This record gives sequence, structure tokens and C-alpha cells, in this order.
Amino acid sequence: MPRIIISCPTTGADVPTGHRTQDFELAAVIEPRSFRCPVCHEVHSWRGDDARIEHGLTPAAATGAAPPH
Repeated sequence: MPRIIISCPTTGADVPTGHRTQDFELAAVIEPRSFRCPVCHEVHSWRGDDARIEHGLTPAAATGAAPPH
């Protein structure tokens, strides 16, 4: 399932928010949600208009599974 990502406001890096979605309308997220950034370790808040769905992942990468050997 694809991850919801934002751009870290400190570093500009794309970071996962800790949320995943299959069919999710990001515009519906109007209340801020917070998470600790895995890049800069600060707490960031985001809304649907700040986020995007990560594309181009293989099914294994999208679920966090290890690639086949």
C-alpha cells in the first residue's frame, strides 16, 4: 500500500508521514496530523494539501517487505 509523504520543511527531503493509503482522498485531511520526521527528527504537522501519495513502488517496497532473493 503506498505511503503518504510530505517534504520535510527543514531539509526538503521527501519523508513518509507514517500513514498509508489505497484509496484515500488527501483533500479530506483538513485537521493537522503530526509525526516525528525520520530525517531531521523534528515533529512536523501536515494536512492533505501538504501531502502526496508515493508512486512508482514495487508491491514489496510499498509494504516494506524485503525484496526476493
